[in-house]
Amino acid sequence: MYTITEVYNNIPFDPALRTAKGFSCYIKEAALLFDTGGDPAVLSANLKTLGIDPADILTLVLSHDHWDHVGGLQAVLGHNPDLTVCILDTFSEKTRAAVAAAGSVEVIDGWQELAPGLFTTGPCGDPPAEQSLALRTERGYLLITGCAHPHIGKIIRTVRSHGQVMGAIGGFHSVSEDDLDALTTLVYLSPSHCTEGIEMIREKNTGTFEQGGVGKQHLFS
Repeated sequence: MYTITEVYNNIPFDPALRTAKGFSCYIKEAALLFDTGGDPAVLSANLKTLGIDPADILTLVLSHDHWDHVGGLQAVLGHNPDLTVCILDTFSEKTRAAVAAAGSVEVIDGWQELAPGLFTTGPCGDPPAEQSLALRTERGYLLITGCAHPHIGKIIRTVRSHGQVMGAIGGFHSVSEDDLDALTTLVYLSPSHCTEGIEMIREKNTGTFEQGGVGKQHLFS
């Protein structure tokens, strides 16, 4: 069983949590944080409200080097000396220096298992290259995307080379007709953050759509 909690989002869900531009989610069983949102104060407050101690985070995966995904770094860095930070080789020297000062840095260059059944896609797409997560469930892979700048349809097809894809959550950014077609093949959809046309995605996928937002929990086995 994996518990994925959206800990940072500009879309509301749990009124006890703060909203701000950006995205981050915590996978409890892997002690893994995906992205940090844009504001360390907001991330810190939400983690505290949710009872998540930054010292317990063992792995931090950064999808891409945009401020609304790496801006909250200081809420995480410096709390656990054993923290591993997974970045891409396209990240700026500023971001590289920040994470190197507070943890072990791993540059991801391809598909890689980070925890049992939990993978990074490695860099996908043209600049800005982006990595997403792929969680292996009983029904196939669940994708967790930061912004899906390479397009969610392309990410789905990339992960399908490793197995069936059953769902996707996170930011889908601009959504093309190709992306919409790819999304209709999934059985679990929870777009949020930067996704354009969320209502259109909901209308086309009424039986598979789940409202996302800060505080939303996704449970999979």
